Amino acid sequence: MRRSGVCLLIVLFSVVTVISGCSDPELNSMEAPPVATAGSSTEDDSSAGDAAAEKSGELAGDVTTREYAGISFDIPAAWSEIPNQTMVDSKYIVHTAQGDMELTLTSMGGGIEANLNRWVGQVGQAPGDEPTWSTVDVAGIESRMVDVRGSFDSRLPGQSGTQDNWRLIGIAVPLPRDFFVKLVGPREAVAEFQDDLTVFLKTAKQP
Repeated sequence: MRRSGVCLLIVLFSVVTVISGCSDPELNSMEAPPVATAGSSTEDDSSAGDAAAEKSGELAGDVTTREYAGISFDIPAAWSEIPNQTMVDSKYIVHTAQGDMELTLTSMGGGIEANLNRWVGQVGQAPGDEPTWSTVDVAGIESRMVDVRGSFDSRLPGQSGTQDNWRLIGIAVPLPRDFFVKLVGPREAVAEFQDDLTVFLKTAKQP
């Protein structure tokens, strides 16, 4: 009996020791490391995405500087040039997810207001619609700009014929021989491209 009592005391002592160890406040305060789940991140993904989406203020990709009469521009390699033009100095097709646009660069006579108004007349506007007139800085020169929306008789491949819901932006730079930039294409495409157009105009330089 005495030996059985000793064994019982040893067993009870072991149980008490285990229980007291489990109730150690330091052990209870430890937390399990977070479990990684698919698509999760310890960083703020949204702020990182916003930073990546900010405009750099430069044209994307390779560019080539093109000299014109009294002015030059940086032309992105992604623009497709249409060669052998007779009525304009340069014509480019600009591709976007919303459709292709046409951008022309040329010097011409006839006056700034007359040429811009002629372009406005190429767009069939809905009743009540009016073109928006403003000014923009091009190579340090205050230039005239018009923005008009409506239907347009396009000659772009795959978009030929009268196209509804199109948009035309025309810019006239007053130089000894006036210089003109004309962008025309689907309204959504032009809206998507507008920031890039602003950056493009900022590449303009006078010789």
